[in-house]
Amino acid sequence: MVWPMLSATDYGRAGSLTVVVMSLIFALCLYRSNHHRNHRFALLILLAIFAATRASMGHAGEAGFWSIAMAVETVHLWSIGLWAGVVAVSGWQLLGMTARDKLNIDDRHYLERMSHAAMYAVIAIAATGIYNSWFRVGTLANLQNTSYGITLLVKIALVVVAIVLGGYNKYIGLPAAVRSPQALKHVRMVLQMESIVLFGVLAAAAMLTVQQPPSAM
Repeated sequence: MVWPMLSATDYGRAGSLTVVVMSLIFALCLYRSNHHRNHRFALLILLAIFAATRASMGHAGEAGFWSIAMAVETVHLWSIGLWAGVVAVSGWQLLGMTARDKLNIDDRHYLERMSHAAMYAVIAIAATGIYNSWFRVGTLANLQNTSYGITLLVKIALVVVAIVLGGYNKYIGLPAAVRSPQALKHVRMVLQMESIVLFGVLAAAAMLTVQQPPSAM
């Protein structure tokens, strides 16, 4: 019963491909290559495929794999993953749990690139999120009176909180951290808080994929 579902349905094939791609991503993350550019390029391609297959398993997939809705949802999921990923790596791995006194030049360059990447991701999330909300929710009444709309509001609220935290670090925390060890601790704490909020955004996004949007009712 399981095999026919996996092999004979679009949902099953997309789910199977998602598992395969995820396994390849983990394998590449564990594999250390001297060809850094090729390694990163392969990871980006796999992440894009993962986002597309994951998007096809949600409401966007109903419009067809090559539809605008699929493209928008793929960019949306990829951007959320990018934002959450770079923030989590920065807060929990790069700066870590240890009390570091200062940032070295490589750390500063990475955090600057992280900040720019997060900013571009936020722009993409906002644009694609508005598109999705317009076509799936439709009216303010649907936003307030349906489980899909309420979950979407929670997701939007979490995104706003994450933007505020990220904005603090970009314009206040990071410039101060170059000069002050105490400010560096604040940057680490804010990054970790932002990553937790963003995982909440991911959870809300996952819930939206299994809820019926008002436009489909």
